[in-house]
Amino acid sequence: MKLDYSRFLTRNITLFVAVAIVLLFFWGLGSVPFLSVNEARRAVTVREMREAGSWLLPYMNGELYLSKPPFFYWVGLVSTGVLGSLSEWSVRLPSALAATVCCIGIYRYGSRLAGRQAGLLAAVFLAANGAFSLFARRSEIEMFLTLLCFGALLAAWQYVFRQGRIGWSRLSYVLLGCALLTKGPVCLLWVTAPILAYALIYKDSRAKAYLCDGWGWVIALVLGSSWYVAVSFSQGWGIWASIISEDIVNKIDGQGAEAWYAYLLYLAGDFFPFWLIVFVRPRAFWALVRSRREAGMLLCCCLLPLLVFSMFTEKHGKYLLPVYPAFALLLALHWTALLEEAKGRWRVGLATVPYVMLAGFLVFYVFIEGQVLAHRFGGLEQVATLAAKQPDQKAYSVGEPDIRLVYYMGRPVEALTVAEVSGVKQSNARLFVQEPLPPELQDLASCKIGEIDPYLKPGRSALLLRLGADCR
Repeated sequence: MKLDYSRFLTRNITLFVAVAIVLLFFWGLGSVPFLSVNEARRAVTVREMREAGSWLLPYMNGELYLSKPPFFYWVGLVSTGVLGSLSEWSVRLPSALAATVCCIGIYRYGSRLAGRQAGLLAAVFLAANGAFSLFARRSEIEMFLTLLCFGALLAAWQYVFRQGRIGWSRLSYVLLGCALLTKGPVCLLWVTAPILAYALIYKDSRAKAYLCDGWGWVIALVLGSSWYVAVSFSQGWGIWASIISEDIVNKIDGQGAEAWYAYLLYLAGDFFPFWLIVFVRPRAFWALVRSRREAGMLLCCCLLPLLVFSMFTEKHGKYLLPVYPAFALLLALHWTALLEEAKGRWRVGLATVPYVMLAGFLVFYVFIEGQVLAHRFGGLEQVATLAAKQPDQKAYSVGEPDIRLVYYMGRPVEALTVAEVSGVKQSNARLFVQEPLPPELQDLASCKIGEIDPYLKPGRSALLLRLGADCR
């Protein structure tokens, strides 16, 4: 009877987690305008590739944009094509699907490692995570990259620890090649480097065989380099010089370095309060790592990228997102071991806190997010409404336009200085300018089409004006 009740309880908890994760990642996905500049960058690039019918050369606001490889944009093009339109929903959908697949993968792998409860806890630790849940609902590269890197690791683990066939190794390299097409060579730090460290530490012959899979490397390198080669033939090999300087050199050795421990703070914030479990019987945690090679591999997947990225000058919490599944699995293994031995209130706390945290994240995104973060998108829907009434007009802005403005204007927006505004003579031109109107442009006040209030921040407003012959 007790066993039946335990199974009934496990099934119900599993059902709750599954429903909560689906709602967490998908509920209201398209109801909130783009919240960040990066979100709008991805959406604008997808839109301009879609309008141009070009899958090779990404453009953003009318200019060639090669800072990021195009795999995420290709996925966005597929999503918008299947759904029939480009919107917040269609561009964010790939991230939500990627996060869901990550949770399924971590549940299945955790269940194989230490039972269903460990898999369930790992999925909860991942979903009820500040950065993971955030990027699951954003049209940004990081979540899809996390899926590709984690998928490559899962396939490699199947080959190394489950004595899988060579097909698992090849699948891992296919996913690695796709990751190269998503973020570039940096993805080797999340996949190949940890497996290399594990192979050297444990002298594991299967891990060495994986690393020496020649055909696998051919597959990954051909996939990963194909776009770069195609663009180089189209635009010339010198096109990459500025991108290498901006996206690699400056991030490693730029100005304004954060403290070396910045990533530890990001991890502590995103995994709170789950990471505190490491300080409960820490010797048992390290004994787990030493006794189980899978746990040793997970630790390599966590520590090596953390150490390398900590050396970089430019630090962002999202850079470590591909590490989070491995970290969640490690915590779940230790949490499960303690839960099996715990009694009384301690056991009740360990058994309930993860699900309470998951419910809290769900409540935030369903009921609170749109209100708390309204200052990030205030006025954008007004911009879209005004722009829809001016479908064929050329758009300008005084100063560099916020890329969210570019998206909701529905067309490229060219930046002008105040002095250059008077030089615009065409009759179908529209000017976006933040208030107060500069003194040099006061004569355009009578040419107002509409006012956007607020615009991105409380107390800030903007105007959409006629220019040229349309302004009498």
